Amino acid sequence: MPIRYRQFSKNKALNNLPFIVKQQGSSLILALFVIIILTLLGSILMRMISTSSETVSQEVLGTRAYMAANSAMQAELQLLFPLNVTSSTSCDIAFIDKDYDLQTSLNEDIPGLYDCTASTSCEKYHTGLDGTNYYRISSTGQCGSGTMEASSKVLVKSSRTIQVEARSL
Repeated sequence: MPIRYRQFSKNKALNNLPFIVKQQGSSLILALFVIIILTLLGSILMRMISTSSETVSQEVLGTRAYMAANSAMQAELQLLFPLNVTSSTSCDIAFIDKDYDLQTSLNEDIPGLYDCTASTSCEKYHTGLDGTNYYRISSTGQCGSGTMEASSKVLVKSSRTIQVEARSL
């Protein structure tokens, strides 16, 4: 039987060469896996930020619509119950379905109520035995993210309605 001699190299790195060659592709796969995971996490984070931004925008538009409805309600109550007058007027034809554009006397939008409108309605629903009149006033405010156009596809509108019941003195 012949004796086979194996010659050992003095450099140990050369002895591990086949093992190193087999391991070269694993770091590439690991790097690719990390890149894919980070890309997915980034896209999920961007979607969450976008959704949060839309929610805040809707909340702001809703608050502005509520303030527009409240402003129109106060104007309607002032017309219905004017100061320094002993008798109040009633909900006649002048008060029914009134629209407010919420602009100043110089035809400029009121700050904070851009692209907002409000409409009110008033009805006298009961007269008491002592002559006391009971009124139901409803006000609807609408605000949008821009002017309404026929070709608008990304228009956001918000509407709020408030109702007040009042009585004459």
